Order: sequence, then structure tokens, then C-alpha cells
Amino acid sequence: MLNFHEKMKRLLKVDPLIMGLYVLLSVFGLVMVYSASSYYALVNQGNSEAFMVKQLLYIVLGVLLALGISILPEKWMKSEKVMGATFGVIFILLVVVLFTKGINGAKSWINLKVFNLQPSELVKLFVIWISAYLYSKNERSKRDWRFYLVPGGVTIFLFGMIMLQPDLGTGIIVVAVALLLGLMTGVSNRALASWGAVFALLYGITYLDSSVFEKIGLKAYQVSRFTSFHNPWSDATGSGYQSIQGFLGLSRGNWFGTGLSNSVQKTGFLPEAHTDFVFSIVIEEVGFFGATLILALLFFLILRIILVGTRAKDPFNSMMALGLGGMILMQTFVNIGGISGLIPSTGVTFPFLSQGGNSLLVLSVAIAFILNIDANERRNAMYQELEAEQS
Repeated sequence: MLNFHEKMKRLLKVDPLIMGLYVLLSVFGLVMVYSASSYYALVNQGNSEAFMVKQLLYIVLGVLLALGISILPEKWMKSEKVMGATFGVIFILLVVVLFTKGINGAKSWINLKVFNLQPSELVKLFVIWISAYLYSKNERSKRDWRFYLVPGGVTIFLFGMIMLQPDLGTGIIVVAVALLLGLMTGVSNRALASWGAVFALLYGITYLDSSVFEKIGLKAYQVSRFTSFHNPWSDATGSGYQSIQGFLGLSRGNWFGTGLSNSVQKTGFLPEAHTDFVFSIVIEEVGFFGATLILALLFFLILRIILVGTRAKDPFNSMMALGLGGMILMQTFVNIGGISGLIPSTGVTFPFLSQGGNSLLVLSVAIAFILNIDANERRNAMYQELEAEQS
């Protein structure tokens, strides 16, 4: 165990760029949550600051969580006992959530009074964690299908649990991240081409009639997302309503926006604009110039995380960092793709900007893992240099 002095030394050595970008994006997210939610909160809760206060508490807790995990010893991240216990807790939560009262047709949240816990958010982190560990430990030939059996089996099992809720957006990200980690192990070009064909086929399926989706058990609101995103105006007052209102927010922004707090769409036109459609409000209020700056900061953070992964000497650290960077990138793509009509809207939040404790805390843990990996890699490199000098 690290003593207090060693913990403080590690705390002071966290990557200031990653930590700074994380805090900066979270603070801007706080501003946008207040701007996007003030009207909704005033009408529904009688307090325009209700969601902003909650988000501020999540940010403070997230920063403390990130700093706390960043100083944990390296062996903690590779402990099979810790992974096993985490899997057990997640499994229990995924079972419990199935017996809760549904919200908008989905049973994805457990009411803890203080806030609603969304177990499926934890799955994203766990799949990256367990896959990185198993792939880095397993020395079997990567062209042997058994190499992918356990990580793939865990992913499919947890994906199935998520789809029982159902939570399609999180399920898509879980599978996509798992595939990314599998591809990073060095699979053949044929396998890479095969997965590309699968994604193209899945996208083509979205053009099928809604009756096809209903036959495989998808809920009506999920079917509408698949059938309306190509042309939301075909059902402008129903399934396409939210997308159309999001488009109007995008169109009003122009280059420099209408100014903070001056959004029209948030005043009852765009339902719950502070959640997964918050980026529409960002563009409406700060314009495409401001939104591009925010995206640049986010992508710079992702590139920095990927750099940590590519520089890491430990295979586990490398795959973990690359997987977490990929998770944030995919979440960003799925959210922007949904609000722009490129892909179906699946309720996935925009990283660091959308209101919601589950998303922000999970992202905070992801940042904590990155900081921990970076600190461990730099410390190990320093020890190797000292040993080389002494030999």
C-alpha cells in the first residue's frame, strides 16, 4: 500500500492536460445544462437552477473520484478479485433494474432517492476493463477463435442483460467498444472487412419496414427511431418531432449563435433539451464556431488519451487507454449522429455536456483510469532508467 506521502506525490504528478481538459469541458457542460434546463426546471420543478445544482454536485464528486482512483496502486487495476466482485455487483444491479418501474418504456434506472442509478453505464467501463485484461494476459494465437471466446462471451451476456431493459444506445456502444478492442489485438484483414460489411448491413436494415423490427421484439418507441430518422418529417408530430426540433436548433445557430440563454428550442419545443439533445442547444446559442471549439477540446482530450495508450509499454495499460478513448469517441459520434439525423437517435448523452450523474461519473472514472495508467507508465519508465544507469 502507498503511504500518504507517496499518494500526494502521485496526485501532484497527474497529467495536467488531461485533468485540465476534463474540468474545462465539465464546467462548460455545467453552463450549458443551466442554460438548456432553466425553462424546463422552472416549469416542472419551480426552480430554474434545479438541474444545474445537481450537475455541480456530480462534477465535484466526479473530480474527487477521478483524483482518488488516479492514486490507487497499479496492482488494483489488474486484480482478478476486484474484477470478479465488480462483475457480481453489476450483474445484481442489472437484475434489480428489471424489476423497477419503467420510464418512457425502459427499465434502465434504479431510484436511490438521491439520484437514479443506471447500471448499464457501468457495463461500458467493465467491458473495456475485463477485455483489456484478458487480451493482454492471453498468449494464445490471435488467429485462434478461442482467444476471443471469454471476452466475447462476457460482452454478449452483458449486452443481452442491457437489451432486456431495453437500452439500445448503451448496448450499441458496449458492442462497438468490445469490437474495437478485439480488432486492436491484430485480427486478420478478412475479419476487419467482415465487420465492416456487418456494420454496412446493419445500417441498411434501418430502411426496412417497421413491422420487421416489431417482430423481433423491439418496443414501439425504439422502432420509431429506426423508421423516422431518415425522414422525420414523415411523422412530424410523433416519432420525428424531437429530431425536427433539434434540427431547428441547429439551423438557428448560424456561425456565432443567438447567445447564451437565448435558445428558443429549450422553451418547451425540444423535450428535455438538457439531456441527449443538449448539443443542439449548444449550436443554437454559441453557433457553429463555438460548437467547433468545444468539439476541438473534446477531440484533443481523446487524442491525448490515445497518445497515452500508444506510448504505454504494458499491453494492459495500452489496451485500457485506447479502449477508454474509443468509448468517449463513440459516445460523441452516436450522440452527434443522432441529433444530425445521420443515425437513429438512441438517447446517448453527449460526453461531459449532457445533464446526468451516471454519464458524468462514469466518464470521471474513465479519466481516473487514464490518469492512473499515465502515472504508472511514467513511474515504471523512471525506474527502468535508474536501473539502466546503475547496471
